[in-house]
Amino acid sequence: MDTVRIRMDPDFFPLISGMKLIYNHTSTEFEGVEVVELLFQDVRAFRTDGMARVQMTRTRKGQSKVENYNVRKTAKEVITENGPIGWGRKEYPIPAVPGKEWIEDPDRHVVASLEEAVQVPAGKFQRCLRVNTFIAGGDGGSAIRYYAPGVGYVYEEYSSETSGSRVSLTQFQMPKFVRL
Repeated sequence: MDTVRIRMDPDFFPLISGMKLIYNHTSTEFEGVEVVELLFQDVRAFRTDGMARVQMTRTRKGQSKVENYNVRKTAKEVITENGPIGWGRKEYPIPAVPGKEWIEDPDRHVVASLEEAVQVPAGKFQRCLRVNTFIAGGDGGSAIRYYAPGVGYVYEEYSSETSGSRVSLTQFQMPKFVRL
């Protein structure tokens, strides 16, 4: 009998209705810590395309602000319209292959590794995807971000000529699935 091996690539940005990710966000643009909560809702999928509406609640100094945005995942990329750091972007190409580069003018991004370990308040994650960003091609600063398999975006450090920011996952909750 022949053996069939199925290779499943890790999902570095799962779209799961009811998934909740909570981050601490610090920045040179404000004092203290901002808590950012993402709740994935209305996940829709068709063949290789998926979309989710994300409810983002930002809480700073006891004041909360709620925004909604979309995340789209295709066979070629993951794109967010917004996020904890405050803007949308192409998160990474699919498949995520070390060395793969893309430009979002004026920034250059590269998939640096699929084998990184990162420690955040939510835990230690292994075999993470790391993306390096070179702001203005490297002349304006840099950023690194990590995505954990089965969880998604877990950590980012951003440093430009004018500002700096750090986002770190503090907790996550997966929805309970009911067996029928």
